[in-house]
Amino acid sequence: MQTVLLRWWTAKENYKNYYDFLEKYEIEPYKEKKIKWSDVLQEDLGNNIEVLEIERPNKDFADYKAWKIMFEKYIPYFKDDIVFVWHSLWWTFILKYLEENPDFIEKFKKIILVAPGIDDSEEEVLWTFNVKDNLKNLEKNQNKFIVFASKDDFIVNYSEIETLQKYLPNLTYKVFENKGHFLDRKFPELVEEIKNLIIKK
Repeated sequence: MQTVLLRWWTAKENYKNYYDFLEKYEIEPYKEKKIKWSDVLQEDLGNNIEVLEIERPNKDFADYKAWKIMFEKYIPYFKDDIVFVWHSLWWTFILKYLEENPDFIEKFKKIILVAPGIDDSEEEVLWTFNVKDNLKNLEKNQNKFIVFASKDDFIVNYSEIETLQKYLPNLTYKVFENKGHFLDRKFPELVEEIKNLIIKK
């Protein structure tokens, strides 16, 4: 079985916003890198599940065309019954992509959305991804999606999840109290969810 991992980005609306972000960015060259669950997902899942991570051309600038070019380079490597794990604003990319390519939804077994946002915030801007107008394919395929959300998320406000529930009430929602933006080293609930999908195959 194959899991395709797409990590979060910090989206900026245009190059001016992006340059402002770089001007204000404080570097810490000697700070120890924090290990997140996405860094060790392959290790936690074991050798029976391949984790294929898609490279990000620029994690701090949400250019749909650029991300689409990179994403499609990986499609020939996708296997049948894939489990996609999309963190944060990556989910807005797949919504737009599914609207353009509706047959692609048959390719995957499940899509797991971790901390998906549906509105602009101070931290992230959805930019060209008009999420609320791109939900038709999700409405028809709600059984394909699982959402992990936390009430104390400091990037995606929990009110955004409540908005998502109004649009898509039949998604599977797994809500936590204290996971933040899901940046910890351990994410046992996700690991268990993916492994259970293998058992149900």
